[in-house]
Amino acid sequence: MATSARARSALALTAVVAGGLAAGFLAERRVVHRRLAPRRKDAPLGSLAGDLEVIDGPDGMRLTIESYGPPDAPQLVLVHGWMCTGRAWHEQVLALADTYRVITYDQPGHGRTSRPASWRYSLDLLGDTLRTVTEQVARPGPLVVAGHSMGGMTLLNAARRHDDLLDERVAGVVLVSTTSNAHPHRRLSFDASIQAFARLDAAVRRLTPRLRDPRVIDLADRATASSSDLSHLLTSWVSTGPGAAPEVIDFTQQMALDSGSELVIGLAEAILEVREDAGLDHLLLRGTPVSIVVGSQDRLTPIGLSQRMADRVGAELVVVDDAGHMLPLEAPEALNAVLRRHLEQVSGVVAAS
Repeated sequence: MATSARARSALALTAVVAGGLAAGFLAERRVVHRRLAPRRKDAPLGSLAGDLEVIDGPDGMRLTIESYGPPDAPQLVLVHGWMCTGRAWHEQVLALADTYRVITYDQPGHGRTSRPASWRYSLDLLGDTLRTVTEQVARPGPLVVAGHSMGGMTLLNAARRHDDLLDERVAGVVLVSTTSNAHPHRRLSFDASIQAFARLDAAVRRLTPRLRDPRVIDLADRATASSSDLSHLLTSWVSTGPGAAPEVIDFTQQMALDSGSELVIGLAEAILEVREDAGLDHLLLRGTPVSIVVGSQDRLTPIGLSQRMADRVGAELVVVDDAGHMLPLEAPEALNAVLRRHLEQVSGVVAAS
């Protein structure tokens, strides 16, 4: 009886907090009530549609994949981050699909890919999903694979657990705004980086089962859905650099809102507990060319995390001035140049063979 009373009290407190947040968001909307810029008219972010495939994936999922460009061209597989979709690679598709075969997909529970039947999210599940895409969608031959944020963690997990993939297929890797380890050191900091949150991992593990209560998820969804300009400003501060175009912030915000609290909660522990240094080591062992790209203003995965990875495997490190965490959308020219270099190397290998 006492436990039940405490549970009801906790749920009531959560409801009060969520309701207060929602009321604050609504009040803020009345005060600010503006859009910071018009939408793009040529090709609005997220509007590009490719050749669509829906296939069976691990744990009973239905995976949604889109492919762009010439089917017989050198192949690029793009793995998106947490609370995004395959269409977060809009600028890469726009720039590269005239020459290369670009394959994007929605990660488990994201976008149009269903949640796992077990409702259990993990980096192993994400790594297995990447393996499924390369086996069933990409044609035989070498691949360049790029992963952004959680997508980079996915790539490293696949490299560690499916090392034959490196031997047989992956001819180049690009890691974007990511990390192989959320705990590279224990220095206390007061910032929004993954390191700061990872130091709370024990609390997250204790809290996650309670947050998965359907009633809490419903409250969280309703609170976030009521947000507008305030969440826009928060997205800007956390996810992008100071010079990010308003349309990029809008698009990033919308992908996050569309994700839903169940997905956010389901993957939080896996991301904060990332330990994929061995995946990096496998890349070094196999001699796979690796480039690491990060924005100088990335608050979630700061430069130090990328520098650590680059030092560990002797990888190329590209720091993009003024870009934040959403670098593929904020600074596409810089990232596309790195991707082109890797794809040109694959083109040379194919031509030589």
